[in-house]
Amino acid sequence: MRIERLEEWAPAPGRIVVFRPTAAARAASAAAPVSPGEPSFLQSDHLNAYRGTVAAGGVHRGWTGSATHLSGPLDVDAMARALARFVVRHEGLRTWFDLGGAAPVRHLVDADDVAFEAVDLDGPDEWSGWEEFFVGLADQDCRPDSWPPFVLAAIVRDDGASLFWACDHAFTDGASQLMVPVELATAYAAEAGLPSLDLPEVGSFVRYAAEERALAASFGPDSPELQEWIQIMARHEGRLPRFPLDLGLAPGETAPVALRDFDALVGEELEVFERRCKEAGGRFTSGLFAALALAERRLTGAERYFGVTVLGTRSGDYAMSHGWFCNFAPVEFAVPDGDFDAAVRAADEAYAVTRRLAGMPVHVAIGALLMSGMTTLEQLGSPQLVSYLDLRKFPGTGLEAHDRGIHFTGVGRTGNASMWINREEGRLQVGAQTPDTPKAQGAVDTFFGLLAETFRSAVSEVAADAGHHR
Repeated sequence: MRIERLEEWAPAPGRIVVFRPTAAARAASAAAPVSPGEPSFLQSDHLNAYRGTVAAGGVHRGWTGSATHLSGPLDVDAMARALARFVVRHEGLRTWFDLGGAAPVRHLVDADDVAFEAVDLDGPDEWSGWEEFFVGLADQDCRPDSWPPFVLAAIVRDDGASLFWACDHAFTDGASQLMVPVELATAYAAEAGLPSLDLPEVGSFVRYAAEERALAASFGPDSPELQEWIQIMARHEGRLPRFPLDLGLAPGETAPVALRDFDALVGEELEVFERRCKEAGGRFTSGLFAALALAERRLTGAERYFGVTVLGTRSGDYAMSHGWFCNFAPVEFAVPDGDFDAAVRAADEAYAVTRRLAGMPVHVAIGALLMSGMTTLEQLGSPQLVSYLDLRKFPGTGLEAHDRGIHFTGVGRTGNASMWINREEGRLQVGAQTPDTPKAQGAVDTFFGLLAETFRSAVSEVAADAGHHR
């Protein structure tokens, strides 16, 4: 499984089939009863952003997806049943939101009403237009205020099929998307009478949203986690982190997205880097933040690193649940000047604090900071996020659907350059969604170049030291 641009998928031409709800399923979804309770915090943020985009007449591209290739003839009726099996398994995918009132109202489609059928589509006149064609499908279908908020299509050929899946972000996160190809292939195998995996039972995202709200309510003004957040923000004048260099955009301004990435480490370099991090007293993750911090200090002179990282909140029966299982927490520490090992130790200590703070939903901290007047919505802006995923740990490694799969996002607009760092077998990829302007791209070039040099230096110093002791 790789995280790539959709354009890099490059499927071969074939018959295009989309899997639509049956007429009965669509009618049942429109009449689906209210599911009591509030959305999760991140769902609420997404729904507010969606309302704003629609009100402004913009294009909603807040969706994300995955795609893969399957060998052998595809039974499209079995795949329609497989999609139903998959959706029934995940309660969050059976929900939609009525946004007609002041507060969103969730509706839940009954499992017995879920059914799909295969519908042939006319593809692009020239196959070179396949990407625009599938983006159009996602733009049309992936929205939070109707059901289904996702689309599954297949490109069917005699010797196999390519699957394209996209889902509105209100109902999914990156980890969910990385598991979709294996789950769909497993459901298809079961419906087609082929050998299939036994997948664990999954917890309800509706239940998770209620638990998250209850957890948030358990924290008060004197909670140590909240006090730590306040102290960190006070050291940074009430502002969340931004990209280290000026991207050339005014506060609140956005630009079309350009996706950028590079391979920071490849092959044996990964093991060498990990060994150095452990010998320094840390771990692979703290080495990543040490590299980011050292690159930033060289560029800006900043003596303290301040980042916000994305952490998964999956555990127990939520491990393979489909939904938005994320939280955000700060990573902040003093940066030793040019000393990678010391930076790893500092980052490791900081990350222990990060994991503790991640036990409190970030919206508790944001709400308290706004109420106190320490910060404003304008100061918070669009923070610089850093995400790290080890893709080797996802279920299905070694299976065709997983190994030939990619995860991609809808390409909209951004005012920042958040980074997504992913470890695969034999590769550490650093990617970012960046503003597509000359100044922003120049800034990204500069930072990525120095970050790459920092990773290479950490590895080459180990090799040099080993040669010195021969």
